[in-house]
Amino acid sequence: MSTDFSDDLVQLQRDVHAANADLKVFLDQHPEPIGGWHDKPGEGYWRNRQRDPSAGRSDDDKQREVELRQRLHDLIPQVHTHPRWATLSGPDLVKARTKLKHIDDSAVNDG
Repeated sequence: MSTDFSDDLVQLQRDVHAANADLKVFLDQHPEPIGGWHDKPGEGYWRNRQRDPSAGRSDDDKQREVELRQRLHDLIPQVHTHPRWATLSGPDLVKARTKLKHIDDSAVNDG
């Protein structure tokens, strides 16, 4: 099985990884609105737990989230429908897709 990938397919996969990372960073920095809560031992849990309330996202933040998600929705089908996959089938196809997904992982490239 040859798993040589064209430059455009590798770049598409890297773009998917980057878009996914951008979305994760955004979501980590802009939590959903949520009410706060505080538990004390004996109130259903064995230790103190708490979460401060979050006001949520501004309209600009909501628009940015939509843009980030749309970027992923645009890129993923390009990877999945790339002509390279038509040249493989069965286990070879699965192995190649997995290798592409981890193209920049040193363990995949070294092994």
